[in-house]
Amino acid sequence: MENYIHSIIATGCLASAYYLGRYLAGRDILENTISIMLDRLEKDGFIATETDKDGETELIPISEFVAKALRETKKKIKKV
Repeated sequence: MENYIHSIIATGCLASAYYLGRYLAGRDILENTISIMLDRLEKDGFIATETDKDGETELIPISEFVAKALRETKKKIKKV
């Protein structure tokens, strides 16, 4: 009976390791895909981001981006 118990425990450990690896790899691929997509959108100018003090990148709401652009335009017009 010891052989059967050992085989069941070993198979259970291997199956657990396999499914844990699949879960973690799938999550990593998803995170990398999203990261690459956001970097590409930022590079092409479709989204605006800023890096906070912790080093994390955050999206800037379009209202803030437009307001900043309007303020800069007004300053340029006043200088001319």
